[in-house]
Amino acid sequence: MPGKYYTGFGQPVHVHLCDLSVSGCRFASGNDKLPRGFKLQVIIAGRGPYSATVKWCDDGQCGVTFVTPLTPEAFGQFQNTHNVDFSEHGTPAEFKPMSEHNTQRFC
Repeated sequence: MPGKYYTGFGQPVHVHLCDLSVSGCRFASGNDKLPRGFKLQVIIAGRGPYSATVKWCDDGQCGVTFVTPLTPEAFGQFQNTHNVDFSEHGTPAEFKPMSEHNTQRFC
């Protein structure tokens, strides 16, 4: 399923979401190694944003847990969608400003 994630830094990153459940999802993170506990927002098939926390990130994959689980209705809509709209003309979704960041500084 198409998606995006936004960390509050830079531009949103387009990803392919998989293993979607009411409590979280997994996506290919490519070269990005997001730290455990990092806060981000996820847009799923043009819907959202859903606030999430990184649980793990390894081997080019990242698993996140939603701060608020998806409702059974929302999950059912994603689960029953057979023709996902990959265009930018799907349901409008905008990322919210992120004021609380988990920046990590190494000294």
